[in-house]
Amino acid sequence: MDSLALSAEALREPWRLWTGHLVHFGWAHALANAVALAVPGILAAPGDRRRMARAMLLLAPLLSLLLLPSLAGAEYRGASGLACALWAQAGLGLLLRRESVPGGALLLGGLALKLILEAALGAPFLVRPEGWQSLSQAHLWGAMLGLGAGLAGTSLPGWGIPAGPGPEPEVHWGFGAPHVPRHRR
Repeated sequence: MDSLALSAEALREPWRLWTGHLVHFGWAHALANAVALAVPGILAAPGDRRRMARAMLLLAPLLSLLLLPSLAGAEYRGASGLACALWAQAGLGLLLRRESVPGGALLLGGLALKLILEAALGAPFLVRPEGWQSLSQAHLWGAMLGLGAGLAGTSLPGWGIPAGPGPEPEVHWGFGAPHVPRHRR
């Protein structure tokens, strides 16, 4: 077993919670994951890329812990779960901010289609003759964590994607001068 891959050893060797997403089953696997990770980075708003990278530092070990029961003595390698998290986080951020509704819809719609097809087919898209296959649970957990990170951006500044400026403040007129109330009801 690879000393960096995610396995049950991660409970005794915690670095595996992060490094399991960095190691792959070959160059084709690594390239496919790199492309999947790049797409939301390209479509996300420029200011959100750093927040997404910081969120990945927290999402990687959370995803790893969620995947441990699914491994059944095997090991996990790859970043497809993190890619699904980025697609969900960036897509939700674009939709909530209304900066690029088509881009957000493309990311979330593509991710939803992938997850629906995997559930309907009962297997992931990538099944390789070299003895490995993608873990569908990684994609589903990654998407759920990414949606959570995108929603958390509304209340955790700097870690998620902000939801935008919000509604216009109420303006009250009194004695001829407008003012904005301090506390809204």
